[in-house]
Amino acid sequence: MEPEVQLPDSQPKVEGKRTQLKIVRESVETLSRDVADFRKSHENSTRKLQAEIASLRKEIAATARARDLEDHAKSHLAGSKKLEKQVTTLRAELAAVKKSIANDAARGRAKQEALLSKVLSKVTPKRAKPAKPKAKPKPAKAAKK
Repeated sequence: MEPEVQLPDSQPKVEGKRTQLKIVRESVETLSRDVADFRKSHENSTRKLQAEIASLRKEIAATARARDLEDHAKSHLAGSKKLEKQVTTLRAELAAVKKSIANDAARGRAKQEALLSKVLSKVTPKRAKPAKPKAKPKPAKAAKK
């Protein structure tokens, strides 16, 4: 038995293989046209969606780059502040070392001078205090004429 295909609004029963094949072929062509029309109608929306996806990807990438740049700037700023603190500390330490060196040098010079004066005092004979020269009598003033 052959299956019977019914067409709406047309013949209620179709008989014969050729007729059935013709009907199937027409149905396939109709479906193919419908699918092609559907594809054409949705190609534009597909393109628009793909364009939106591409722009969203670009925005996400730009946002990520901006975030990375911002994070890099923050870390650089933190590093710079840390280095500035280290430089300030090192300058203070350097000033303290310079002051200590100057104080040590002054103490060394004072000790050296003290030792030198001790050595000189021991080496040089003590001189007797020179006696004051006797005062010569002052000549009498000549009388005024």
